[in-house]
Formats: sequence, C-alpha cells, structure tokens
Amino acid sequence: MATLARARVPLLPQYERSSTPTITHLGVGAFARAHLGVYADDLNRRGWPALIRGVSLRSDRTEREMEPQDGLYTVAEREPDEETTLRVVGSITSVRTGAAAAVEAISAPTTDLVTLTITESGYDVPPGPPGLHPATPTVPEIIARALAHRRQAGVGPPVIASLDNLLANGAILRRRVMEMADRLDPLLASWIAEEVSFPSSVVDRMVPAPTHDDVGDVEARLGLLDLATVTAERYRSWIIGAAEALPPFADVGVQVVTDVTPFERRKLWLLNGPHSAFAYCGLLAGCDTIAAAVRNATVRSYVQQMIDDTLELAQFPAALDATRFARDALRRFGNPSLGHTCLQVGADGSRKLPQRFLPIVEARRAARLDTSRFATVVALWIASVGGLKIQGVPLPAAADPEAPRLRAAVIDGDLPKVVDMALGRTYAAAFCGMVVASLQHLSRDGLAVLSRDTR
Repeated sequence: MATLARARVPLLPQYERSSTPTITHLGVGAFARAHLGVYADDLNRRGWPALIRGVSLRSDRTEREMEPQDGLYTVAEREPDEETTLRVVGSITSVRTGAAAAVEAISAPTTDLVTLTITESGYDVPPGPPGLHPATPTVPEIIARALAHRRQAGVGPPVIASLDNLLANGAILRRRVMEMADRLDPLLASWIAEEVSFPSSVVDRMVPAPTHDDVGDVEARLGLLDLATVTAERYRSWIIGAAEALPPFADVGVQVVTDVTPFERRKLWLLNGPHSAFAYCGLLAGCDTIAAAVRNATVRSYVQQMIDDTLELAQFPAALDATRFARDALRRFGNPSLGHTCLQVGADGSRKLPQRFLPIVEARRAARLDTSRFATVVALWIASVGGLKIQGVPLPAAADPEAPRLRAAVIDGDLPKVVDMALGRTYAAAFCGMVVASLQHLSRDGLAVLSRDTR
C-alpha cells in the first residue's frame, strides 16, 4: 500500500514545502500534530511561510513514522453522528530525535519561533551541574545551550512558547531556562533576561493517543497508509500572549492577548480539572474511556458537582462565559468517537493535580466550604498510582513518575504516610487528613462513595 509520500497531487497541500523552516517544535506527539501543525498549515495555505522542523526528545518513533512520508500526515476530525473529515497537513517538513538535534534546530539562524509540548514533567530541572545526557535530556538545558550558540554567533533569539497545560507556562519555562543558563554562564542568563520572549499560551483540543484502528480507518478512506495519523475533535483553540516577531497567528483564529491568566485558569479549572476527575472516577466505575465515564450517571453527577464547587468561588471576566465553557467541556468529554482513555488522561497526576485542584481547594477552605469531592478524586489518583485496593481489587494503574515511591509506601500499609508522600507540603494538613479518610471509605465502599458524597 502506498504511503502519503506517494499520494496524488490533489491530496497534498499545494504550498511550497522545500523552503527552510522558521519554527522548531520540541515534542512532536499527537497533540502537536493536531494543534500547532494545523494552525501552521493554515498559515502556509494563506501564503505565510510557517514550516516546522520537529524534534522528538526521547523516542524515535515519530521520526520513523513521518520521515518516510516527507512529514505529511492526516488529521481525522470526528464528531458524534457526523462523517469523519480528513485533512492532510504539510507544515512539518522534517522530524529528528534527541537532544543534539534539538540544540541544532533551535540554534539555526532561520528559527524564529520555538514551541514545546513536553508535558508537565518536562520542565523539571535536576540538581547538580548541567550535562546533556542522550537518555534523559532536560529541555531547559537544551534551550539554554542553543541560546548560547546563537548569542556566540551574534544571532538574535527566537520567541519561545510553551504549549503545555501549566499556569503561567511561559514564566515557568523562562525561569527554568534562566536557572540552567546561570549554571552554564551568568552572562548568558543576563542576555536571555534582556532579549528572549517567553509568552504564555493556552491550547485546547481533545486529541487521544492514536490507535491501530485509527490508522486502519484512515487507510480505508484514503487508500493510503499513514503511520502518523492523528484523531481529534473539530474544536480547537489557542490563546497566546503578545510578543514581537510572532507569525500572524491571529489571521488563522489564534487569540493574541495581553494577559492569558484568566484563560489559563478557566481551562485548568473547568476543563483539565474535570477531565482528571472523570478519568479517576471512571476508573473506579470500571470505565475504559472518558466518554463512558460521562455516560455513567453517578460519575457525571459527581463531576458536575465539582464543577459547581469551582464556579461557586472562581471569578472570571464576564466575556469568558465560564459557565458556558464548562457546559461545552462536558459535551466535548462525551464525544464517543475519540476513544480518549481514562488511563491516558489520568497519567502524570502528580504533576497535573496541583495546578488543576489546589487553587480551588485553598479558596474553598478559606471560605470554610466543603472540599471533600476534591479530596476523593485526589484519593482515587493515589489509589490508582499506588496500587491501593478498592473493595479488594486494585484500580487500573495510571502512569506517574511517583508510582514507584507510592507503591512502596502502600505495601507498608500506613495510609497517612502514603498521603504525606503523595502530597507532601503541597496541600494543607487538614485536606491531607480528608484524603486519608477518603481512601479508607473508598477501600471499604468503592463507587458508593461517589453516590453519597453530595450536598
């Protein structure tokens, strides 16, 4: 079967793809292809050069999938009761793998914009002296070293934008890069502080991990094999802080704003937080997918009450229409065409939940309001990652960097110690006590906890 590289001309993007890329993207996973890649494709179709040089930092799987296809790939948009629409995207012209490839790509004088989708854990900076290691590249060091090359060559810096689900992701990335740059050369850190823009972004699109069925469905529709196929909902959005030298993203639907903070909070608290809640409650209810969890009346009612708890205190500008945003998010979660799994959404909770729950928990505690529903979801995360049995049966295990430590603690059988290890000083002691109590109730009563934990 022919691949996309051998497709007939009418199928392919008609813009010029042989020119030098101006965007370098780190982390060429499914989300980046279905989000950034599509916006850049829109720009290219409008005549603005926005080609992307992609770099995967760990696995070479994406390189092996995309390079034989000249970087071309298909985005399959799926909505309930509608025909799947296919779009061949051509904005990514190459993919390489590894830290050295990333440094080279960012150092290139033609790179005007660097974007990242590396997940929350990718921003960690380990202690000790810097030193690139092929097996464990740290993104802040990669960026710092590339900026050092540009500075030494007399080349101005690119704009560097995080596209990950972190509050103030631009500020976090800037701080981490500055930390690493200061270890390398304090003068480099000063240059970065004065010259480099790190705008924050809020990105949104439901993009599940591609499956063999997705690849097979696209192959059946196109008559071509596309190993880099991605599936997504139709909805997509991108809000980015204003910065000089950005491509004209506003021309293709990106919101360029002076302050992304209210948009960040709206998404993290009313979309990402409930998404995590559906994942862990769904695991408790025996649901494989988020859509199945939404269809479970007990789980849906429970998560809706968490959303109501958030809306009760969180303040958003009226123009953001937070209530409608939350309602639309629930509808999007219920899209059965995506197959977004609870385990995929529930991964890396140790990095995600503090951003998504902690501000609301603290605000409700300050107002002397109940936080038990948040405690129960945190307890479900601990049970899944730590292997704690619920009514004698362990929940499916969500991947998490803290899993080995938590599993070892669970074996000891000391629940307060497990919770302390999981939450540390992140949450107040009283809330940690509620999590311990929730674990005890869940262990004994299982799903019934969600039914009775109501006002």
